[in-house]
Amino acid sequence: MLVAGLLLTACTSASTPTETSYAYITNQGDNSVSIINTASNMLADTVAAGKAPVGVAVSAALQRAFISNVESQEISVINTQNNKLIDTIKINGSPVGLVLAPDNKMLYVADWFENRILAINTQKFSDIRELSVGDAPAGLVVSPDNQSLYIANRDSNDIAVIDTSTLSIKKRIPVGKHPFGLALSNSGNLLASVNVKDDTVDIIHTESGLKQTLKVGYHPYCAAFSLDEKTLYVTNTQDDSVSVLNVNAGTLITTINVGSTPEGISIDHRLQRAYIANWGSNNVSVIDTKTNHLLTTIKTGDKSRAFGQFILSRP
Repeated sequence: MLVAGLLLTACTSASTPTETSYAYITNQGDNSVSIINTASNMLADTVAAGKAPVGVAVSAALQRAFISNVESQEISVINTQNNKLIDTIKINGSPVGLVLAPDNKMLYVADWFENRILAINTQKFSDIRELSVGDAPAGLVVSPDNQSLYIANRDSNDIAVIDTSTLSIKKRIPVGKHPFGLALSNSGNLLASVNVKDDTVDIIHTESGLKQTLKVGYHPYCAAFSLDEKTLYVTNTQDDSVSVLNVNAGTLITTINVGSTPEGISIDHRLQRAYIANWGSNNVSVIDTKTNHLLTTIKTGDKSRAFGQFILSRP
């Protein structure tokens, strides 16, 4: 039941006008990754992954997409220049959340069942450090200066703040019940914890520690900040919607209906579009973040998750 709950149950780099962006969407039900061209909103490719892919982290500098496969206990490595699977990193555990440090030197992996974090050297995959962090670690984000790793511990109801140089816990931040997805604003000043059981989001000022709690929809999972940090988008899995929040005012701007059981969300800031992976309807909803209207829906694979930062820009 824990596995079923988990399986039912997100940070951007600057782009130039000559770049094309792609969304890498993990499909848990058919062990694949759907790759969407965000300019055309068309499916560009489909790549086989491991068993039950969930998490995703992408890097234009590394030309790689990393995919966590919870059931086959491995990380798939995809070359994003040709979308070929080129390597597999074996994990003796259940990898779920993934995040790359902004300097691309380290890939962090949340091991759900072993209650630990793995730090994998992206130049030498056999170089792995680990740290026990809390119960059922899920969402991960890294500060812009690469110095702090934030981890949502779902069953501990807190966020562990990790010193990345020593891989040690600096402090813990209590949040609502069952935090799952995390989002960090572009400056790193705002951290959002999506609290599944409370139907809330905690927005934490990372310098002062001040926190505000905002109500969202039923069973929220993941979130993404606008580039100007004024707006937060939150997926609500059990009412098939996205809550759009005014961060400064602490108010709800609007609620947008999307596909069934929306989970992962990332924003293509250059095109001003939010992409939402819908687990229940096997597709991706696209929202115009200028108007907060639904633009289109793109068919993907079975049980789309896309847990993490999945928008990649490349020349």
